[in-house]
Amino acid sequence: MIQRTKKEKIAHFLKYMANNEINKTVFIKKENINYFLEDYSPNFSVLIFDIKENQIELQVSKLDYELAKIYESKDVKITQFESWREALKGCNGIEGDLPVGFLKYVSLGHKIITNELTKMKMVKNKDEIKNLSKAAEISDKAVASISEYLLDNRDNLKDTENSIAAKLEYIMKKSGSIKPSFDTIAITGNKTSLPHGMPSNELVKDICLMDLGAVYKGYCSDITRTVLLNPTNEMIDIYRLVNEGKHIAEDLLRSGITSKELETSVRNHFKDYDKYFIHSLGHGVGVEVHENPTISQNSKFTLEENMIITLEPGLYIGKFGVRIEDLYLVKKDGFKKLSSAKIMDY
Repeated sequence: MIQRTKKEKIAHFLKYMANNEINKTVFIKKENINYFLEDYSPNFSVLIFDIKENQIELQVSKLDYELAKIYESKDVKITQFESWREALKGCNGIEGDLPVGFLKYVSLGHKIITNELTKMKMVKNKDEIKNLSKAAEISDKAVASISEYLLDNRDNLKDTENSIAAKLEYIMKKSGSIKPSFDTIAITGNKTSLPHGMPSNELVKDICLMDLGAVYKGYCSDITRTVLLNPTNEMIDIYRLVNEGKHIAEDLLRSGITSKELETSVRNHFKDYDKYFIHSLGHGVGVEVHENPTISQNSKFTLEENMIITLEPGLYIGKFGVRIEDLYLVKKDGFKKLSSAKIMDY
């Protein structure tokens, strides 16, 4: 796959449309619009590719028109949105998740462009890597600060899961995040055995698992740290096993490795505990926090230079769970770790 600049993305997609007899494509999904703008679009945005034009058109509401002028360039024209009927007139290229209610405005015989866009998103350009690195820096700051806070106050901790989640989001927002890239996870006790457990007003006690991400210029980060506060020996053993599994995957991570090889290496290390590893090893990250490639033993992806992925091994044994996750830029002979918050040793 090819690393494309913003201008080259637009040119490539217009060429794809021409090759597939698509006259007009309309994007409504915010993340797809962010991908072509390489920035966070106004709240109401419609992005139009017309085969007759050499630029894209960003339609915004009257309320956002002055704001949207910052996106204007030789490649991007800014206009005011009039109506869905007008915006979708002649459109025969659509997103796969276009709401059904819009189909009445779309040309018969329309084609879904999602597969092409999904492929384009997998390899990042320099500006995208910069945005993703900044997002990672922001979430690093939050999780590092709260990890230290938890450890410093473990003997007299009166925080709930919700208050820890709020502290994480406050630090990210203060540090430049537009919003969390997904619902922040901060959970304790046996709830840490739920990979997507929701914070509540339960008091944090022996263990705290935090999974969080920031959004910077429309690009996401994703990081997980598990902090052991008053651990049992079993917690320490499982924590070390997970951390070792992550290091094994890192030793293999490079351009040319397959997703299957990466996950299988970790599962082999877990041995009898493999049954407690109930999700894939990782996933791509970009304008959405979950993108291709999927890092799974059931995946057929081969990693390429300038893909950005997570590695997030986890074991969930019922009494508690441990997950550790970081964000990586795949390179020809290895990787660059984009998230750098300290991983505790126990």
